[in-house]
Amino acid sequence: MKQTKKTLATVLKVVISCAFFAVLLSFVRANELMEILSRVDWFYLSVAFLLSPLMLLVSCMKWKVILDCNGKPISFFTLLRIYLIGYFFSNLLPSTVGGDVVRSYYAGKLIDNQAYAAVSIFVERVSGVVFLFVLVVVAPLFSPGLYRNPSIFLPACAGGFLLCATMWLWKVKTPLKVPQKIFSFVFYRLYRFVDHFSWIQARRYVGVFESQCTKIFRRLDRIRDEARFAAETLKNDRGYMLKIVGLTVLFYILTWVNVYVAFRAFGVRPDFSIVCALVPAILFAAHVPVTLLGNLGYFESIFVFYFLLAGIPGVETLAMGLLLRAKMLSMGVVGYLVYLCYKQTSQGEFDAIETFQHEVDK
Repeated sequence: MKQTKKTLATVLKVVISCAFFAVLLSFVRANELMEILSRVDWFYLSVAFLLSPLMLLVSCMKWKVILDCNGKPISFFTLLRIYLIGYFFSNLLPSTVGGDVVRSYYAGKLIDNQAYAAVSIFVERVSGVVFLFVLVVVAPLFSPGLYRNPSIFLPACAGGFLLCATMWLWKVKTPLKVPQKIFSFVFYRLYRFVDHFSWIQARRYVGVFESQCTKIFRRLDRIRDEARFAAETLKNDRGYMLKIVGLTVLFYILTWVNVYVAFRAFGVRPDFSIVCALVPAILFAAHVPVTLLGNLGYFESIFVFYFLLAGIPGVETLAMGLLLRAKMLSMGVVGYLVYLCYKQTSQGEFDAIETFQHEVDK
């Protein structure tokens, strides 16, 4: 049953991905896209492809800083290989196994501590996401008029809310106590209501919904514990915090440069301040896992939609987005080659990773 649901979810994501591309191509003439692609600037194209490994190195260094706090340091080269394998699973392999889970699994085996390996991934991701919340709120200040657009204003409000919610989860000892009581009361009343009318099928649906809510609360409890652990670690070591913040800031600066250079590769010269203002909102919206392979189709559509606000034609942004996609796929190919050569790779190892993924999803 679970396998059938996962298969249907995968098929649905493929259909959604194709739908996004169909909509994109309906607004773009093939000859226009080919004309944009044919006028590529090879200097900026080379710089664009060089930025990808540079961004990977920064991300990997940040992960190493966090992971080494466990007291069992892993060589940077080993972590770099594991990070590339994660790229392969996230951007090239259409499976239910995520790149973060793969990284957590391999790192956990090396330090003999799967729990801390998972926490290290969590801290690395959350520090980046929290900083993204901040950028979504403040980055439009590069072009304040953008706040009048709902596409910018609403993500800014959502980012501010999520930033406050994250801080609340860190500070409050039992943040989920009241919501859990509310849900318990609601389900109690729902059960009483369907039992009164003897709606057996409805009672079954309520039970399914209750189990899903229980699973969500269980995950939120785990996130709260991990966030608290991360917060305590940051408090106890100021140098550790500064390293993480510095590497996070550097990564987002490189992200802005990455998009700008990708545009320049096709002769488009966007105002760099507009890139800085729009990219955080784009990344915020692109975090929604709508399709497979790094949100294929949806990712490109979000870029086209937002840069239309800056007056950049969709065909030029689509070419830029396809370049970003090609860069991700190329990193995935490198990750695949590393995966084939990695000493722990085997069919049994892949099965173990899938089992680990199932345990994480529980």
